[in-house]
Amino acid sequence: MSNKSQNMNTLYDRLEPEILKGLDDNKKIYKSGTKSVILSLQGNYSWLSLTVGQVHSIIMFSDIPYGKVTDQTFKFGENIITDEG
Repeated sequence: MSNKSQNMNTLYDRLEPEILKGLDDNKKIYKSGTKSVILSLQGNYSWLSLTVGQVHSIIMFSDIPYGKVTDQTFKFGENIITDEG
């Protein structure tokens, strides 16, 4: 693993607390779906590396309030991750 990767936090590490709580709450009911979301977040450092399907699943299984889903949410993870850069 490169030094750059070691110094960066994964998308999972940078989740907004509300999103992490939503995923944790859904683990009991949607074990497979939430596991897939968590693995995709843990395996990526940039929002732009995610597929459309992965973004959809993150939104669905995190129970993000509909009013917080904007075009910036889809493009850059706004209201889902604490930073992107």
